[in-house]
Amino acid sequence: MKFWMSLCCLCLLAPGVLLAAPDPGKEGAPIHVIADRLEVDNVKQVARFIGAVKAVQGDVTIVCDNMEVLYERNQPAESRDSLMDSDSGKVHTVVALGHVKITQGDRVAVGRKATYWAGRRVILLEGQATAWKGSNQVSGEQITLYLDENQSVVESKPGRRVTVTMFPSQSGR
Repeated sequence: MKFWMSLCCLCLLAPGVLLAAPDPGKEGAPIHVIADRLEVDNVKQVARFIGAVKAVQGDVTIVCDNMEVLYERNQPAESRDSLMDSDSGKVHTVVALGHVKITQGDRVAVGRKATYWAGRRVILLEGQATAWKGSNQVSGEQITLYLDENQSVVESKPGRRVTVTMFPSQSGR
């Protein structure tokens, strides 16, 4: 029985492994991004952070090779001079590419690509996706996290299997 309770706890922890539902106090926290290069296309409404990207908001850190941020703006592109205009827009999709690592406290997730849809509050981690909480681990080809439902789905390629390693003594943490 303890094993099944531990397995349930691990499956329930996976949605919070990548990005937990935002704490209302942290939701408005500033986002700090560093990269080798930034390209902004206000017409296509995309910002591309290129090379050794590190994005931090509150206690969540995302490190990857490149990151695309797709946004919507109320103000027409023709009337803006730069990214730094006061109408900064609303982010609807963030795509982290290459050597993706997301950390939050003792939670870590890695993969080749991570896509976050802000409106749906869903994260898809793809490409040898692995998530840890402490020593507990879950792996598959992709992990889909439904943040508002506190649910996740771990899938593998045909002919491969999902793997879980857990330490029952840690499951209550």
